[in-house]
Amino acid sequence: MVDFAPGAAAQAGVAARPSARRYYVLGLLTIVYALNFLDRTIFNVLIEPIKKEFLLSDTTMGLLAGFGFVLFYSLLGIPIARVADRLNRRNIVALAFAFWSTMTFLCGMASSVATLALARIGVGIGESAGTPASQSIIADLFDKNERPRALGVYSVATYLGVFLGYFIGGYVNQHYGWRMAFFAAGLPGIALAAILWLTVSEPKRGAMAETFVPEPIAPTLRFLASQQSFVIVLIGFCLTTYTNYATASWIPPFLARVHHLTSAEIGTYAGTFKGLFGMAGTLVGGFVVAQISRRDDRWKLWAPAIASSLAGPVFALCMLTPDFTTMIAALGATSFLVGFHLWPIFAIAQTVARPSMRALASAIVILTATCFGQGVGPLAVGMINDALKTDYGADAVRYSLLSAAVTTTLGALLFVWAAASVRADIKRATLLNNLRVF
Repeated sequence: MVDFAPGAAAQAGVAARPSARRYYVLGLLTIVYALNFLDRTIFNVLIEPIKKEFLLSDTTMGLLAGFGFVLFYSLLGIPIARVADRLNRRNIVALAFAFWSTMTFLCGMASSVATLALARIGVGIGESAGTPASQSIIADLFDKNERPRALGVYSVATYLGVFLGYFIGGYVNQHYGWRMAFFAAGLPGIALAAILWLTVSEPKRGAMAETFVPEPIAPTLRFLASQQSFVIVLIGFCLTTYTNYATASWIPPFLARVHHLTSAEIGTYAGTFKGLFGMAGTLVGGFVVAQISRRDDRWKLWAPAIASSLAGPVFALCMLTPDFTTMIAALGATSFLVGFHLWPIFAIAQTVARPSMRALASAIVILTATCFGQGVGPLAVGMINDALKTDYGADAVRYSLLSAAVTTTLGALLFVWAAASVRADIKRATLLNNLRVF
């Protein structure tokens, strides 16, 4: 078992920083996070066959893709994150991983839209526990300067999971049906949960900070609300997350309806040009911004603001061009630009919070943005699809997705605003942690 119990150096006041061990944990948690997004993304590439089997509208499919997942994800995420600030985070991640993987498997056994919705809710319940606890573990293994790069690697899993979800879902659906696609997505997670349980142990909490004192929830929320950069980034991230989830859900139907691709072709193109290009953007964003922000923390937000602002017009081109090659190239560029901003948001949430509130800070960012982005995004596009289909037919999805170009641009403006206060907020969090007062 990988052991992070503090040794003599740590007991003397020097944080233990095992190199190979912490990267093993980072790698394993990244795989867990990738399967998290595989399990929620695979539904998107199966929208068309599920819609046809159960005779559903785009609005209903938007509900299943969005609020069907995020309802309990949002309600339970913050209480579970608060537990993760006190109890064994390894146990929380492993049990949650096994649960949501089982629920994904059960999606393939759904006999009605009601049972499918219940299984999707189960996936959301499991996934609500995994990410905040994982990010809190990572924050205790990497210091302030290393944390952005570590969270950049972790964030790559978002798009790795998207790629795998599209690719596996598209291929398996075409050859074996949509139910088998859910089975193929759920089974590996159950096995990997056991590996996590058996090979990783809880790291020393607060190992990368001088002090660690658990804080009550009310003062924690007051402190985070008083950090201006945290609040503004949260709102901006909600908008850019709308872009991410609206496109993740409706790009497969867009490719099927407008460009007439088969299920396997959708998996290949969407997986490559949204999943892999998004992964590249996350990696580049993590490593480049980690370097340019060493002397000025504002670059943690300036750089993703630039990328997010460029994503708007590029995605509009993706939706409006009739040329397939131009559309695919613009989709890849949009995914790269949108992926660029992910790690700074996670890093800021961890850095402007004190060690005793990192899991809760992470949960607030993730759950609020996911509730808005994945809840509102797919549903809004689905509703606009149904409203426009009489006039535009299959092209309705082309115009409804333009809303995602608007939200990423607005998010960029908020990142610029947040950058003005981020240095003062980081200094305040560090000072108050050392003084052990709010």
